[in-house]
Amino acid sequence: MTGKSTGDAAGELTGQPTGKLLFPDAALVAYGRAHPGAGLTIGVVLELAGPPPERRQLADSLRPVAELLGTRPSDGGPWNGAVEYAEAGPGRELSDVAHEAVTSPLEPHRWSCGAVAGLPGGTSALVWRADHRLLDGAGAAGALAAWTGAHRPDAATASPARAEPWRARGAVHRAVTDPLRAAWLCGAPLLERRRANAAEGAEDAVGAEHPPTALSYACAETGLGVLRDIARRHGTTVNDVYLAALSGALRTRPELHGPDGRVRALVPVNVRGPGDAAVLRNRHIPLRIPLPVAEPEAGRRLALAARTAGRARALRHPLVRAVFRSIPTAAGGWCFQRYFDPAHATLLASNVRGPSSALAVAGRRVLRTLPLNFLPAGHRLSTVLATAQGRAVVGFTTSEPRAAAQSLAAAWLGELRVLAAAQAAATGVTTSPTALAR
Repeated sequence: MTGKSTGDAAGELTGQPTGKLLFPDAALVAYGRAHPGAGLTIGVVLELAGPPPERRQLADSLRPVAELLGTRPSDGGPWNGAVEYAEAGPGRELSDVAHEAVTSPLEPHRWSCGAVAGLPGGTSALVWRADHRLLDGAGAAGALAAWTGAHRPDAATASPARAEPWRARGAVHRAVTDPLRAAWLCGAPLLERRRANAAEGAEDAVGAEHPPTALSYACAETGLGVLRDIARRHGTTVNDVYLAALSGALRTRPELHGPDGRVRALVPVNVRGPGDAAVLRNRHIPLRIPLPVAEPEAGRRLALAARTAGRARALRHPLVRAVFRSIPTAAGGWCFQRYFDPAHATLLASNVRGPSSALAVAGRRVLRTLPLNFLPAGHRLSTVLATAQGRAVVGFTTSEPRAAAQSLAAAWLGELRVLAAAQAAATGVTTSPTALAR
């Protein structure tokens, strides 16, 4: 009797030969099996100038994505080449298309593309969705780059925060402290004592059939330069500004706080190395960041939230990557159950850096991009900051009514205004209110 390796099984599962099924891939497979009602759909909605491409044009444009995901349009893999077309109803906006994309289930281990014609202003939309077990947020950005012919954001023009910081000043100190720090950041959530009811709920969920959670979607859009200006004035990062504004938006929403009144965000950190920078599969580790929702002053919230860069740097250390690759795949599901345990993690807060150059699909110019994120089991909110073409968009996926999601999006933009105004008062620099909104 002949057996199959884990990698062979992974190839059958996803349509992509991968060799060894690495820790986050195996973790998401196990997590999806334990929580079938949660769904693991991520993706992007693109607004195009003019009508959508014809079916053949669109299918041809998606072939590079199919090749990267290890499947051809005709081999019955994660994508079979079919493209769904629909006509927008009266008054239907791009955000409505994204909302419907979040609320429509996607089959496990698959990806899809749909087109919507007849949006206001004569525009159209493309809805690209994928199961998280196939790829992560950085992988989705790579798929978008391949689809549109843009340069990948993780190419040679990587930002300084991603450029091997342990080789810079303090390398000897960081060579010792970063692996220790990474071990603590990854290990502490796994060692925490679980509440009895949370543990029982997790056990009951394994293999059980639960109805899908009803989801809502809203988004907040602004210029990427607005976040960069605030980050530069405060000596911090765009991701810290994103989390600080999220902290402010959640201050008056205690129903979205954790059981103990605190808010802990799970921030996925891309740990791709030079050898797998082009890999679309899951290459990330969740980093838990407490959000300062109890702090009343906006500038102070930003100072307290400014802690992601050093922690993310520690997780990207080469030694951490080596350990990361050696973790037994069987441990993946248990680890992610602990990381996403709603008793200890309140929300998922992703940050996806997309292509900065102008985008086009099959000759149609891309006007806007709206990111889609999944909602972990037991959570009530997940967010994703996506940057592309000089714009920053935060997508809010929640189990709350859609009006609540829209209120959160407006509150996040309001927090940016507060941060910009507070720093402007200190530096004498002003930010135009119209720069904060589309």
